[in-house]
Amino acid sequence: MMQLNCAILTCREKKAIAVPASDTAMDAIRLRTVIFTLPQRFILSCFDKWSIVSHVRRSLNPGYQTDIYLISAYQRKYPVPPSTPSPHVLSSPNEIIQQQLIESNRREYGRLYDLLAFANPEQLAAASAERKELLQWLELRTSSGYAGTKVDCNDLSPGCRRCGDGGWSCLFINGRCNGRCFYCPTAQDDDGPPVTNGIAFTAPDDYAAYVAAMGFSGVSISGGEPLMTPDLTLSYLSAVRKRCGDDIHLWLYTNGTLLTADLCSRLRDAGLNEIRFDLGAVRYNLKKLRLAVGCIPTVTVEIPAVPNDEELLKLKMVEMAAAGVNHLNLHQMRLTPHNFGPLTERGYTFLHGEKVTVLESELCALRMVRFGLEQGIKLPVNYCSFPYKRRFQHAAARRLAAHTVCLPGEVVTEPGYLRTLTAAGVRYCDAVLLQNPSCRHPFEKRVLETGRALYLERRPLTPELELSDTERSALEAGRPPERIARFERIESGLAEYF
Repeated sequence: MMQLNCAILTCREKKAIAVPASDTAMDAIRLRTVIFTLPQRFILSCFDKWSIVSHVRRSLNPGYQTDIYLISAYQRKYPVPPSTPSPHVLSSPNEIIQQQLIESNRREYGRLYDLLAFANPEQLAAASAERKELLQWLELRTSSGYAGTKVDCNDLSPGCRRCGDGGWSCLFINGRCNGRCFYCPTAQDDDGPPVTNGIAFTAPDDYAAYVAAMGFSGVSISGGEPLMTPDLTLSYLSAVRKRCGDDIHLWLYTNGTLLTADLCSRLRDAGLNEIRFDLGAVRYNLKKLRLAVGCIPTVTVEIPAVPNDEELLKLKMVEMAAAGVNHLNLHQMRLTPHNFGPLTERGYTFLHGEKVTVLESELCALRMVRFGLEQGIKLPVNYCSFPYKRRFQHAAARRLAAHTVCLPGEVVTEPGYLRTLTAAGVRYCDAVLLQNPSCRHPFEKRVLETGRALYLERRPLTPELELSDTERSALEAGRPPERIARFERIESGLAEYF
């Protein structure tokens, strides 16, 4: 017997499936007291006996009512589905990779994995066909880039170009937010210092020295919500502008709720070049955004592509263009443990991959790019796909560190790994910049001009891999063997649906 504090529920085909939040509790067959969140019109069907003890209604997310029941339940009717997939003979390297990603997704969500509505073969085929048609239409009218992970690069924002070129540093100035966006992938409960790539910077001058030393061409301030700590945000912006001059592009992410005309002017005076609004946090209300138009040189809207809001967003695109918005960036929604409840409640279809993503979100984003072009709306739409972020942003961070420690005879590959050819074969290493060394691998101490010490660590990724004469010749000619291709080149195209 075990008493539980909470459980998460998702609904599929009008059946409620209750899953305790604790993995330990999941192993219990007999449950005594559980709290469930249930969308209306659905009933419990996972226990032989249950009774409602109390009931309240809460708005857990803006505009979305949820019924919360306290129940007493006995004896699970349906066992938890096995976590091991049915045996299947994997016939190709692609199938092997896909199965590895599926298993990685299973491990990330544990027993909650079996509650996710992944696309079935019919849905995958229909979605793939629709995406193919959209991409073919866009190919005739746009200029794709970054190995096909961005479908229209004709008019990217200045910040997006810095990001794409690999010269971008993002500083998370705080870890708290005053918004309650259902799609937010992070906890927003961190009271720690400003941090970038796992390195904390408590002094603005130290961060500015780091930016200069690494040769970044762009810096963004994110959160949390940067305007919840305006003086802290302004101090870091000013420090970077003072140290790095006018050549560096500075931008800031905000939901805009705390923006005032005075604060907008202070941000401009501190050197801010671009401001990006998450209008999804305010149901696409442009009131605060209008304060920035004419004050900050570039005004961008950056939001996830929410399928439920597609028709509203079409109307808002026209309004944004008329208001003076320069760019619209759309992201693919992804699932995390922090937004698991809200995303599953909305009935989205999920896709396997390096991380679990929302199928409908990508199709929505591609349709919005097409809509803007068809209607001639003077608002460039950039679909910032999850593969772009995963492949190019991570590769950029690796390359910056790798070039710093690259030895004579070594090569920094496109994804940012260090390649060393030996008499017998090849081996690969990763270079990582740390605030403290792990002392498990060789490292070099680097001291910034302010006296702050950082450490560059070389981490082996592979043992020495033997190469045949044919493989060596192909590698030197820029045609790496398939078994080492992931270390040599960035994968092209959007993620395959599976």
